[in-house]
Amino acid sequence: MSGIPTLTVTSNSLALTTAVPLTRHTAAVYLSALGKGSRSTMRQSLNAIAAMLTNGECDHLTLNWAALRYEHTAAIQVALLERYEPATAQKMMCSVRRVLKEARRLKLISNEDYEFAVDVPPIKISKSLRGRALSQDEITALMDACQKSEGASALRDLA
Repeated sequence: MSGIPTLTVTSNSLALTTAVPLTRHTAAVYLSALGKGSRSTMRQSLNAIAAMLTNGECDHLTLNWAALRYEHTAAIQVALLERYEPATAQKMMCSVRRVLKEARRLKLISNEDYEFAVDVPPIKISKSLRGRALSQDEITALMDACQKSEGASALRDLA
């Protein structure tokens, strides 16, 4: 894809070099705090971000999230906005911020480094309405169809 910023960082600077117990692994701690439904979505987000940063060499468990700094998070956000809709990019950036928060709680990143890393501008999402307004004829046709139907759902739809 031309025009998309490259995020690849030398993998040795962001890849974990030794195994980390899951109780001290920032992404694992973050994901374990989520509900079952959110866990899968956010794991996918973290995997995509880890792959972007390391040219596919790392996933959410092999990336050293505590090594991320402002230059990484700013570049991640730009790349996400190039590749995804704003709402998706916003969700993915949320996962990065939350993993960094766990790194701070686990004392793997200083408060100052954390504050700088998460200090990226918020992603603006336009609240444009979807769909279209129905014409008076379409509204009349829908109401007629509801009146001709039977049952509680027809009454509900008519209301």
